[in-house]
Amino acid sequence: MNVLVVDSGGRGHAIAWQFKNDPGVKEVICTPGNAGIAREIRCENARTNEGILELAKREKVDLVFIGPESFLTNGIVDLFTEEKIPVVGPTKRASILEGSKAYTKLLCREIGVPVAEFEIFDNPSDAKDYVENVKYPVVVKADGLAQGKGSIVCSDSKEACKAINQLMVEKIFGEAGQKVVIEKRLYGIEISFFFFTDGEAIAPMPVAQDYKRAYDNDEGLNTGGMGAYSPHRLEGEKLTNLVSEKVAMPLIRGFRDMEGIPYKGILYLGLMLVEKTPYLLEVNVRLGDPEAEVILPRLKTPLNDISFQIINGVLSEKKVEWSYEYFCDVVAAAGRTRQVKNGKSKGWYSGYPARYGKGHPISGIERIQDPYCKIFFAGVSNSEKKGLVTDGGRVLHVVGRGKNLQEARDVAYRSIEQIYFEGIRYRKDIGKE
Repeated sequence: MNVLVVDSGGRGHAIAWQFKNDPGVKEVICTPGNAGIAREIRCENARTNEGILELAKREKVDLVFIGPESFLTNGIVDLFTEEKIPVVGPTKRASILEGSKAYTKLLCREIGVPVAEFEIFDNPSDAKDYVENVKYPVVVKADGLAQGKGSIVCSDSKEACKAINQLMVEKIFGEAGQKVVIEKRLYGIEISFFFFTDGEAIAPMPVAQDYKRAYDNDEGLNTGGMGAYSPHRLEGEKLTNLVSEKVAMPLIRGFRDMEGIPYKGILYLGLMLVEKTPYLLEVNVRLGDPEAEVILPRLKTPLNDISFQIINGVLSEKKVEWSYEYFCDVVAAAGRTRQVKNGKSKGWYSGYPARYGKGHPISGIERIQDPYCKIFFAGVSNSEKKGLVTDGGRVLHVVGRGKNLQEARDVAYRSIEQIYFEGIRYRKDIGKE
């Protein structure tokens, strides 16, 4: 069996690596992939729905697994389904659960899924009037896709007005901020919860803890994720049943009843546990990044088998098995570096998630010999003169494995200390409890 994984970063590497370890899979192809993934998995440079379909036909692939939300919201699953090529992921219409936060909040309010108090605005003046009059801190969220960075947590009305300006006036995330959702800020335990689903049944994945802020102690700007670990200390049947009964199943059924179509693929719930109630913060329609890098290594059931159970609507027929080992992912990000043009210094790049430099040589990876360490490559490319170089904000995911969280942390941090590129920055508190 040949499998095609559509992705270009660390999540895609983790998905492709999981398929590569399946004895039932003959070859894995990743598109567009990156220079790091290409060290162990064949990569092809197809970047449009049509180009990816052409690649799949040429290579006679038996299964396609979609990573990024942008391809899903652009209808790639519909295209492959029309061509009768097995594909994992929700349709374009079903992807609205991530494509529009406003749609999802309104749906949840109607079907009774717990969400924070919220209002929706398409006019920045009205939005500012609202935050200046409510008596509690808020979170301002871009309605559309913003690469996981469209939620701005605010402590007071001044910060909220600034966030509204950034999203709706300055349009830092483009048209994604044309409409915003403003919701009451909740305080509790924030976790990421994932499910496989065939539109009828759900199969829960392990619980992961993600770290969104750029710096230690949850300080700095929101990022796509600076690290993660799994299992979470709250992982267990009690929490799984609570989230399944209060959020996941009502959402799957509510969407099906509202739209008349099933939601199939990966369901990613961002939750805040407040006094034993799981409030839904956001829905994503794909695996998280960096959560995939610590969840997929725990998967014992072949991902190939699960994929066809989802496609064929028989997910409930076989239990998905997981290991009890711990995994900790520390992201090596592009930090502060000089801007140089024509050999002259032009100031500084402040670093991810703001502007960052590219093309810095990466060294030290070859020194990591620990069998309990796995590196998933994200923002990297090849240079004829320099070799492997940085090419993104999140450069590497350094994942440690252990019998407990401390062992996994030790492996990850011991390994990342061997790596160097100009401006390398990473949080020191991933998995520290």
